[in-house]
Amino acid sequence: MFGATHIGREHLRIGRNNQDGVFTAPTVAVVTDGCSSQPQSEVGAQLGARFLGQWLSAQTELNAALPGRATDALTAYLYQTVLALGPEVEPLLERYFLFTFLAAIRLSERGMIFGLGDGAFLVDDELVHLDSGPENAPPYCAYRLTTSGSRPEAQLHFFGPAKRLAVMTDGFHHLERGRLLALTDKLTPNPLTLQRRLNVLAETERFTDDATIACEAGLPASIALGGS
Repeated sequence: MFGATHIGREHLRIGRNNQDGVFTAPTVAVVTDGCSSQPQSEVGAQLGARFLGQWLSAQTELNAALPGRATDALTAYLYQTVLALGPEVEPLLERYFLFTFLAAIRLSERGMIFGLGDGAFLVDDELVHLDSGPENAPPYCAYRLTTSGSRPEAQLHFFGPAKRLAVMTDGFHHLERGRLLALTDKLTPNPLTLQRRLNVLAETERFTDDATIACEAGLPASIALGGS
């Protein structure tokens, strides 16, 4: 799996950090997207991506219960982490730990994609965009630890045979399918290849929001750059 990220021009304009996180391992890819109204949400996004990616890397079986188990594990991790920071749990959660996530995991020929919140994903050459929900307010795993009573559950988006998987944050929402496939096509073993391609693409696309992607190598080469 390969990962790459590019800060959005609106974040650069106001002096805000890239609020996405990414984790990749041979069989796992995770992207996270911090809440834009919280200027330090990249802390949770980066920690959450690493925890969830490492947790998934230890799994030996894919089944329909995995998204729920993964979300429960992430919830417990967030709780223990925020307790280490101080006694005021909810203000700390709101400041640092509001983020969405999308995860892809492969075991043999079967793959799975699941997550909480918006973004987009690829299965082979099919692109699917995920809506952020009413009033652009996606669910966050950290809401499970607040007194609001909300307990969002991860959604299983794909489970079955697949040749290629990719997950990405909503910074890619405007990118045409052909350009996205060309970005991820025929990646070399060099882990920086995808990042270099994204940097070049950003010179013309000028991503408004942070754009982060994690994928497998070698999406169909027949899709030309600039296609739809």
